[in-house]
Amino acid sequence: MTVQKITEYCLSKPYAVLEYPHGLEPAVFKVVGKSFATIYQKNGTTRIGLKCEPMLADILCQQYPAITPMYRSPHWIYILNDGSVPDDEVRRQIDHSHELIMKSLTKKTRERIKRERHPLYLFPDSSYKPFDILEGEEYFSNGIFVFNITRMLEHIAAHRGEYALGEIKVADYMTSFNQITPEKCAGADIRNPLILAEISPRRYNVIDGNHRLARAHYNGVDSLHVYMLSPKQHSLFITERKAYDTYIEYWNGKLQYDSEA
Repeated sequence: MTVQKITEYCLSKPYAVLEYPHGLEPAVFKVVGKSFATIYQKNGTTRIGLKCEPMLADILCQQYPAITPMYRSPHWIYILNDGSVPDDEVRRQIDHSHELIMKSLTKKTRERIKRERHPLYLFPDSSYKPFDILEGEEYFSNGIFVFNITRMLEHIAAHRGEYALGEIKVADYMTSFNQITPEKCAGADIRNPLILAEISPRRYNVIDGNHRLARAHYNGVDSLHVYMLSPKQHSLFITERKAYDTYIEYWNGKLQYDSEA
């Protein structure tokens, strides 16, 4: 196997990451900070370091001259990648090493990394800072979550390439806005896109543009343009730190993990 193929296979294992804690050599593959594989390249040779049960390590070392015990470590082996050890055997030992690490993790740790690998898992953004609502600024309140709409609109205007412009059916979002009378929404400019925020997974709320939505309804307009903001995008405009942290926890608690391996 080439070094690239070995690297790709190691990284294909669940929760695996590649690090270089000692410089360019060795490449170290870890799961939650625990190493399960290393790749050393020196003088034209490549050695793969893998965790291994001692009894199995003895058998492998007797079967393949290219497999040797790691110095002072009965729980690790080296595989000299010279082609004498079949690729299937190399992959099998990578699997075995990774499995040993996974078995060593606590149930709590396994559950945590399972959650964090969810494609929609939301990590706190280091760039977040509370946007206090100044006099004259617009805001939207959803329970304890208050969004500074004025700052949000300013950011969208300055970074339009970061926001997807979509389209919605007016009828799909009208159920909550029947109290807005035609007179109250007469001045709303429906040419301006609404802002929808994914407050919980796959559920979007209108956080800016309710009057535009109502006017479109009364004028018989079928659809409107909208900016559809992801949690990572809209949460940055929450006005209080405590509410921001609560929202991160709330969002992650709504995710479904049944399909995770």
